[in-house]
Amino acid sequence: MTPPLSVIIPAYNEAVTFAGGALDAVAAYLERRWPGAELVVVDDGSTDGTADRVEQARARHPCLRLVRRPHGGKAAAVRAGVEAAAGEVIAFTDADQSTPIETLEPALACIVAGADVVIGSREAPGSARIKEPVYRHLMGRAFNQVVRLLAVPGIRDTQCGFKVFRSEAARDLFPRLVVYGPAAEPVRGPWVTAFDVELLFLARRRGWRIAEVPVRWRHVPTGHVRPLRDAWRMLRDVLRIRWYALRGRYGPPRTRDGPLA
Repeated sequence: MTPPLSVIIPAYNEAVTFAGGALDAVAAYLERRWPGAELVVVDDGSTDGTADRVEQARARHPCLRLVRRPHGGKAAAVRAGVEAAAGEVIAFTDADQSTPIETLEPALACIVAGADVVIGSREAPGSARIKEPVYRHLMGRAFNQVVRLLAVPGIRDTQCGFKVFRSEAARDLFPRLVVYGPAAEPVRGPWVTAFDVELLFLARRRGWRIAEVPVRWRHVPTGHVRPLRDAWRMLRDVLRIRWYALRGRYGPPRTRDGPLA
């Protein structure tokens, strides 16, 4: 029987986060609110016992599955989760739950209403940013301006780590990633990248309908983010996406009702 919903959590060195109850909270919510859903945790080559924490949680939550892979970064981990997922709707969310799992409620309503891709937005009317440092907010706004100019005009927040897809859309998009596709350069450590921008650029190019939902996002301090280094890497990613598009690496645009090939 195909689960109606698959939720993916990419995890790199998240043992402390999971020990704090975040994984149990997500699993318990899914079991209570969406019976039959599956929670797929992709351990991205962690070195801190993350997989052990997930195995322990599996004994408490039958919805939970663990996928192990060598370290390849968030894009590779989410792609592995999509490949393993069996749901008709596929979502991914961050391990720290900075965007709460309850955001599934309005996101799935958008899917039912006809959207193919639903993204959490910290800039949409009704959203809230809690305890975000001022410098993070200003850097994020500047990056969003560049992204709208070069890649995905009209989308206010590409980087929120909460996204939901119809299964057909997810399986069409992830294999087509180039900057962060299967042949991408190795990722070292907890890199923050613009893989979400490439994903949404492709979604637009492939004719999938995108909707945004406001989120109540809470800043969670983490050693995974290094603002100056990450800002440069993400800018480079956006420029590469634009360059690859000009060179035809993403193929021709597809109309909404055109063939998937």
